[in-house]
Amino acid sequence: MISIQFCKYHGAGNDFIVFDNRGDVYSLTDETRRHMCDRHFGIGADGIVEIKLSQSDDFKVIYYNADGKEGSLCGNGCRCALAYAKSLGIVSSAGTLGDCALENPECQGQSVYTFEASTGRHVGIIQETVKRGVNLVEYFVKFGDFLASDIKQYNAEEFYINTGSPHHVKFITNELENMNVFKAGRKLSYELYGDKGSNINFVQSKRDNQTIKVTDEHRPEAWVKAKDNNVLYVRTYERGVENETLACGTGAVAVALIHHAKDANVINMVLNSQTSDASSTTERVDFVRKTIEMKGGKLTVTFKAVINYQGPSVLYKDVYLSGPAQYVFRGVYEMPQD
Repeated sequence: MISIQFCKYHGAGNDFIVFDNRGDVYSLTDETRRHMCDRHFGIGADGIVEIKLSQSDDFKVIYYNADGKEGSLCGNGCRCALAYAKSLGIVSSAGTLGDCALENPECQGQSVYTFEASTGRHVGIIQETVKRGVNLVEYFVKFGDFLASDIKQYNAEEFYINTGSPHHVKFITNELENMNVFKAGRKLSYELYGDKGSNINFVQSKRDNQTIKVTDEHRPEAWVKAKDNNVLYVRTYERGVENETLACGTGAVAVALIHHAKDANVINMVLNSQTSDASSTTERVDFVRKTIEMKGGKLTVTFKAVINYQGPSVLYKDVYLSGPAQYVFRGVYEMPQD
């Protein structure tokens, strides 16, 4: 038997089997990985995160979907990889920054890593804060830049963008909690995007101190308070998992970018070539923070939107996904040797 020592982590309920393969000890088949992710006959997870050596960065992340096949970028998986890398004692080449580059006045210090993923080099930040005497740790992953022109518009409420993984975003006004996300998501995924499919995100927003009722056994809170239009409630069908997951990191980024483009009239200005009424201003920079409420918890997306009225064009830069990365347990998985 071959024994694999692993840890289980989750990022807002999006759960992963994580293991250290920097020595290239393990060579797993798709079927083995699928069996490991099986919630009845294996360990159970939405996917597998493998940590490997990198020639250029602190470590390399390879992500596999629950079907056992190598996947595209996984935002929550990368955040969990950060937590695991620190537990392994992997030394950050960038060191620890005491000045907290993410401009959090409550920050007590942060460690900065660089890592390889399917989309190239990423920056990961582990930020420690103290609130009301309680030590809190938040895990950030920096994404690449995006253009508003990267967004494809189907109609007034449906859009598509690839944020490292493909995402269809559909805004709805009816009760999201009652939707059959598995059925609706699977239908959209394969009818619109063929055999490769796409992740499907259903989004409901509330404004002016209204509330969104969340009925879910995974959440201790009965209600989510929405103080402004930056709070979005999202449910996601994930390809590769072929089911709804409790959270999706690249989906949160996709929803945040598209919601800004939709609300800030970026869609009409850039995608539909409508002229702006801000002709006296050539450029504007919005500092944007979006709170994404998912069934498993809260994720935050922050970015700068550089709006050029003369182009017209909009550049989304300094895009960060942040939230929890929670260790659950460790174990040993034994598989027959070929």
